[in-house]
Amino acid sequence: MTPSQPSSQTILTIDSTLRDGEQAAGVYFTLAEKVTIATALDAAGVSILDAGFPIVSKEETAAFEAVARIGLKAKVFATVRPDIVEISSAKKLGAKGVFLFFPISRILSGLIRTMTLDQFQKVIITAVQHAMDLDLEVFVVLEDAGRAGRGTEAETISRLIPEGATSFIIAESVGALTPWAMHTKIKELCTTFPEVKFGIHCHDDYGLATANSLAAIEAGAIYFSGTVNSIGERAGNASLEEVIVAIQNLLHFKTDVDSRYLLKLCRLVEEVSGFIIPPIKPICGSNTFKCESGLHSRALLRQKGSYEPYAPEQVGQERSLSLGKHSGMEHLDHLLREMSLSLEDTKKRQLLAKIKGYQEEHKSSDMAEFVKQCREFYQNHSGLRQDVLQQLLIEVQDGADPD
Repeated sequence: MTPSQPSSQTILTIDSTLRDGEQAAGVYFTLAEKVTIATALDAAGVSILDAGFPIVSKEETAAFEAVARIGLKAKVFATVRPDIVEISSAKKLGAKGVFLFFPISRILSGLIRTMTLDQFQKVIITAVQHAMDLDLEVFVVLEDAGRAGRGTEAETISRLIPEGATSFIIAESVGALTPWAMHTKIKELCTTFPEVKFGIHCHDDYGLATANSLAAIEAGAIYFSGTVNSIGERAGNASLEEVIVAIQNLLHFKTDVDSRYLLKLCRLVEEVSGFIIPPIKPICGSNTFKCESGLHSRALLRQKGSYEPYAPEQVGQERSLSLGKHSGMEHLDHLLREMSLSLEDTKKRQLLAKIKGYQEEHKSSDMAEFVKQCREFYQNHSGLRQDVLQQLLIEVQDGADPD
């Protein structure tokens, strides 16, 4: 595949951390945390914030309005169903636009929507017209497009274009496509509807969300929707940080996001979500620019970047070398020079042997215990516990909370 867009094309980011990211089991953002995350996303250059689904709860309504009213450069959008009341409410809360969800696969027919595709298309048309009457920008989100029959998206888009809809998000809701199938789908849509602006929103159930997002962008999509640290329902969403850097470095397109903000952004979301970043996570993992292997360390000491796909500074990281079983003599020499120490060759070989054998002799059960504690933590924080539910039931039955 070769990029189908000119290199001058800027890919615009729709961040869904505040909405889809928070839908991960066990994740909850307070109002203050949502404002903090939104401010950090705005500082990084994100163009559009999917700032929440206001109808979910009074807390979600308040948090959405708080984000919408702080004066960000990013456009704050609300996720809504094709419901006139929800759309009007989003406008009153300060939304600049809405994501209108439209499940189009046969699998979701009768589960999320209880009417025929033709009937639902008429509902969407009414919703689009109402949103535009309120001067809201509209993105129609074609949910579960990966499992929709061929031509389903085109049929819906054809009916909505005359009503003024020009922006559509192809939502790969369960990660069901390969990158090749995704490229074909988006290419066909872009060719059929050259006047439409397409975006892509992928889930990571097969670990293909980053690849599928890149395939869609290469095929002509100009909007990318993802979440920081990939957080989201089930296996999560396309990683905002991974896709942004890959767009810049592999597809050679411009993005709205300044990648130097990514590490700080990832760590912020890590802290407020409680989802720990794996050390080997691309872009923001603690091991991403850390090397232990003797051969790799020697190469890096001789030439920066020799075993790095991109400079750590691009994403706010720093490179480092780690001592361990695989360390080599050149790394040890480097450390001794930094410590202003000198050892004869025999002593250096003895020291290196001790370094290589240290972990074998001193490894304890701490690591296994740490992993068990993490598993227990996530099991206990993946939603409300049964005892909490029982307490809430008692409060409701006793009439303790009139709300």
